Amino acid sequence: MKYHASQIKVRNIPDLEQLEDGKCCRTYVYCFTNPLPEQNVIDQIANSLEKRFTFSKEVYEIPEDVEICAFICIERLQDNEARVRVLTNQPEEVCVYIFGTHTLPRKIEERFGIVQSIQGEQRETWMD
Repeated sequence: MKYHASQIKVRNIPDLEQLEDGKCCRTYVYCFTNPLPEQNVIDQIANSLEKRFTFSKEVYEIPEDVEICAFICIERLQDNEARVRVLTNQPEEVCVYIFGTHTLPRKIEERFGIVQSIQGEQRETWMD
């Protein structure tokens, strides 16, 4: 398979933060083409977006099964703007990074409507 430089998309990925409670977090700002629901509805949707990754000791030849959870917090900033935080208890693993940068934007769009931009970059930069 051949690749061309025009296929490369550079994204404005926020820095990984280490929070006081020991969690790791990346915070994204999403803008939508439509108004968002009230915060209590947003909270319910955010809880449903939580993602668990399980690594089996048999498959990965590790001493015990490992489960990594990505928690999602969404804060309504304005009618059509939200702060989306992806948090984990462990240092960020690749599975959480990929979830936050590739899978989560689509899932958020399914629940809240068309994403106009993420981190100030147009939708097309983030949605493959």
